[in-house]
Amino acid sequence: MGRLRLLAPGTVQLIDFRYHVVSIIAVFLALSVGLVLGASFLKEAAVSGLDQSVQDLARNNEGLRREVDRANAGQRYLNGIMGTVGPELTKGRLAGHKAVVVSLPGADTKLVDGTVKLLDGASATVTGQVSVKGQWTDPKRENELVGALGANGLAFSTGPATERAAKVLAGAITERTPPVQGGTPGGSTTPPASGTPSTGAPASGTPATGTTGSGAPSGPGATSAPPAGGANTGQTPGTGTTTSGTHNTQAANEALTRLKEAGFIDVKDNPALGADLVVVIAPSGVTSGEDPGRTNNAYLALARALDGGDNGTVMAGTASAAQENGVIWALRRNDQTAKAVSTVDTADTPVGQVAVVWSLVVEDKQGISGQYGTTGTTDGPLPELPKKETP
Repeated sequence: MGRLRLLAPGTVQLIDFRYHVVSIIAVFLALSVGLVLGASFLKEAAVSGLDQSVQDLARNNEGLRREVDRANAGQRYLNGIMGTVGPELTKGRLAGHKAVVVSLPGADTKLVDGTVKLLDGASATVTGQVSVKGQWTDPKRENELVGALGANGLAFSTGPATERAAKVLAGAITERTPPVQGGTPGGSTTPPASGTPSTGAPASGTPATGTTGSGAPSGPGATSAPPAGGANTGQTPGTGTTTSGTHNTQAANEALTRLKEAGFIDVKDNPALGADLVVVIAPSGVTSGEDPGRTNNAYLALARALDGGDNGTVMAGTASAAQENGVIWALRRNDQTAKAVSTVDTADTPVGQVAVVWSLVVEDKQGISGQYGTTGTTDGPLPELPKKETP
């Protein structure tokens, strides 16, 4: 009897332990089965939801694509119309004027060539083209740039090298003229950039030290070459009126040759003849490099210098140049330059081509600059022509 009592409790304890083991296994098995079944249902629900989202996005994308197609079709239609009537809207607008095209590094060559044809179709006499090279803004070549200015650079002994070079280049290729066809005095009403001479000393003028246009020293009996812009070229201070002068082509050629041989510009045809209207072709895209701000400032200084020596300057380019850090973007944010130089950010379209010519007309006749195009804050697609010039 005593042995049975010892065995019975041991047997009961062994049965209790097995029971718990089986129970635990059953619980984990149930959890596993539940996870498998639950994951299957969740997977089906998730896949169904994703499929619905994809279908919704596809429908939205299709709707947007149709809208883009309609917009592109409308743009092609408008370009077709303007491509037909545009030449009539610009024909003869610049008769009696001389124009020069200045392209900045990175400018689209097709846009440059198209602008030359545009100006020719508007009856302007295109004197030539000047292509500014990337070395123009290279800080490591500042001393070389100043040296390439020769005696002409002595007239501008202060300021950044690019600003001094801009004034010399502007004086070599621009010349103010009196109003044509009874218009109001030409040229921007904004005074020339700081340091740009008014009457008696154009931008590339030789200083009154007796040095010749080629940089040769003067002495008794030596003849100094007159400034490239002529003795009477410039804007009468405070009046906005211009006085005509005789452009010294020889001195201008010497200035251009020095800059070209030093590797800062390329020249096509004969821009040394002097032009009273200038179109600057902006680089395609935004300005890059180590210091885009410095580069843009150099380009703006050139634009101001050109405007200070002519009857009207327009910077033309594509919409990309009007995006942040683009040259047109920088110009529009610079009050000093924006008040003097017009911009067109759609110059690669028929509407923009009309805007380029009309902007030159407005600058020449009224001395008013404007910002035209589609990117950022602008004055609209086209400037308002003077009443006598309205089509």
